[in-house]
Amino acid sequence: MERFVYGFVVATDALWTLVGSGLDAQDLLRDVDNEFIDMFDDEFDSAPGHYAADIFAGRLDPQRAYPYTRLVEPILTMVAEPLGMIHMANTCYLPNDSFGRWNPVLAAIGLPRLAAVWASLNCPFPWPRGTTPRRDWPCVTELAPDDLTAVTIELEAGWRGALAALPDATVADGADPELAAATRAELTDDLDELTSWVDQARAPWSSRRRCVAADGNSLILVMDGGQ
Repeated sequence: MERFVYGFVVATDALWTLVGSGLDAQDLLRDVDNEFIDMFDDEFDSAPGHYAADIFAGRLDPQRAYPYTRLVEPILTMVAEPLGMIHMANTCYLPNDSFGRWNPVLAAIGLPRLAAVWASLNCPFPWPRGTTPRRDWPCVTELAPDDLTAVTIELEAGWRGALAALPDATVADGADPELAAATRAELTDDLDELTSWVDQARAPWSSRRRCVAADGNSLILVMDGGQ
C-alpha cells in the first residue's frame, strides 16, 4: 500500500464558481492524461466528461459522489497550478490508526496546526462549501491562507531535531531501526517538499489558470492511493 499526495495552488472562491458555470466539460478536460481517462472509464464505465458535465451544469447527483471526487484532481490540474507529488511509501505505514497516517507524528514533532489540518475532510468540492464531503476518498484538503501562515511558522521551527529524537516505535512497526531510519528520511524529504508548496501557495502569482488569484490563494492537497 502506498499513498500519493498532489498539491495545487487554488483560489477556492474561483474554484466553486465552476459549479453550474456552463463550461464545456470535454473542452476543459481535453488535455487530461490518457492513463487517467482509461482508468476512469474502466472504473465507472463512462468517460470523465460525462460526470464533469454534471458539475459544470450544477446538477449534482448524490449517487455520483464518488466519480465527482475522483474528478477533483484532473479538474485542479486544468484550472489551478499543480505543484507536484509527495510519495508516502514508508510513512504510509506509520504505526497509528489516524486517517492521514502522519497526524500523531506531526503533533509530536511540534507541528500541531499541520497535524490538525493534514488529511482533514474540509474541502467538499463540488458540493456546497461548509458541508461535509459525500465521499472521503480521495481525500481533498484545503489549507486556507490562515492555515498557511500558521503552518509556515511551525515549519520554520526545529521539527528536525524532534523527529530525530522520536522513539523508533513511533515511526516503525516493531521499532525496527532500519525501517525507522528510512521512515524518518522519507518524512523529512516530504516535509521539505510540503514546505516548498506552502511557500509557493503564499507567494504572489501571475497565472493564466482560471482558478488562481494574484494573492490570497489556498493550498489544496489531494491524497490518493491505498486506503
